[in-house]
Amino acid sequence: MALLAWAPASAKDKRVVQLFMDMQKEIVSISDGVKRSVVHIEVIQKSESGRPFRSLGSGVIVDAQGYILTNEHVVGRSVAVKVLFEDKRESSAEVIGVDKQTDLALLKVETTTALPAATFGNSDKVEVGEWVIAVGNPFGFDRTVSFGIVSGKGRVITDLPSETPLLNNFIQTDAAIDPGSSGGPLVNLHGEVIGINSIGIGRGQGFTIPSNMARDVTERLRAAGSVERGWLGITVQPFNRRFARYYGDSTLTGVLVGDIEPTSPAQQTGLTSGDVVTAFDGTSLSAENSDDLNSFILMVSARKAGDVVQLDVFRNGERIQLPVTIGPQPKVKADEYEAPYGFRAKEITFNLARALRLDSQEGVFVDFVEVGGVASEAELSEGDVIRKVEDRDIADLQNLKDVFEAYKERDQLLVEVMNGRTKRLVLFDRKSHVEEPSE
Repeated sequence: MALLAWAPASAKDKRVVQLFMDMQKEIVSISDGVKRSVVHIEVIQKSESGRPFRSLGSGVIVDAQGYILTNEHVVGRSVAVKVLFEDKRESSAEVIGVDKQTDLALLKVETTTALPAATFGNSDKVEVGEWVIAVGNPFGFDRTVSFGIVSGKGRVITDLPSETPLLNNFIQTDAAIDPGSSGGPLVNLHGEVIGINSIGIGRGQGFTIPSNMARDVTERLRAAGSVERGWLGITVQPFNRRFARYYGDSTLTGVLVGDIEPTSPAQQTGLTSGDVVTAFDGTSLSAENSDDLNSFILMVSARKAGDVVQLDVFRNGERIQLPVTIGPQPKVKADEYEAPYGFRAKEITFNLARALRLDSQEGVFVDFVEVGGVASEAELSEGDVIRKVEDRDIADLQNLKDVFEAYKERDQLLVEVMNGRTKRLVLFDRKSHVEEPSE
């Protein structure tokens, strides 16, 4: 037995070892190449209390002239952004634009030399099971490399704590994506970026934004600083086999229209609740479960406002065709205002009103109340909607700013708020407010 243990490796064993050694060299080479294009991002942002704190993230250089792609959640509420390059240089960065729905943001740094931009691949060609490398700065450890496979494609995540629904089409990987990895690249064995890492859920469950989507958003943010998307104004749900049997055709496929927004393109074209949309501009639709709705949502959002498309609709046993003019998507990212009375007000966007089940978009939403501030002492609460200040109606955030500016010399302001269907009055009273002593 001892002699067998010391027997020389067979030719086959040597070939296997050499294969792994060659693979290892390739992974090291790819990692060394892509790390040059990965940056460490330090962000100063405000906490809920208004005090600044530092957070970390990752980014990837997408253009030699200084454009860097990262996640929206990394820089979305930033006061200042600093970028650290592989050669230890530091530079402040400007946020060119953010896209909350894809969790992407574009930064720009001033540079006198060409930066090492990453090469992007075609994410449509990614296959489940192929090997990939994730590079980022998890927990602040610069340019950490993790190795894994593509675990899935077209993943949909719907249970994130946000009033803004994501445009889901994630690539899933078991390559580690931890806090601080966000914004770094997922790379294939050709050294091409196939995704921008976004979310890690538990161990071995990482989700990355496909490179084709990232490239499209980058171009739009660079051109306009924002991303405009198409909108129909309908709420859709899966049309499964139970619904198909109820509608009298077990082979029928499509998406079921649940609700129609007033004055939306869908209402104007005559679409109604209970319609089954079987095709969108010639592309057949099928949604047996909630995840299947994603492809239809992406089709609509990819269109430009003003585009005319044809909907094939099944209604009351008949098949009809409805032309519809795509509208502009309502504003997604809500503007915020740090009010001088110790609270933060937020614009009530279409998505916020729907997420919070508000009756209308009139007024401003109280997002945060500072403990011990004037608003807190007046018993203003997070979740309140301010509808009136003194004798002036508050329709939106600008109204609130204008009213506070007009009444800035007054010690007391009577404010009317709604919470659900309950109306009440709160009194902002600067005169009786006692500031806490500074430490």
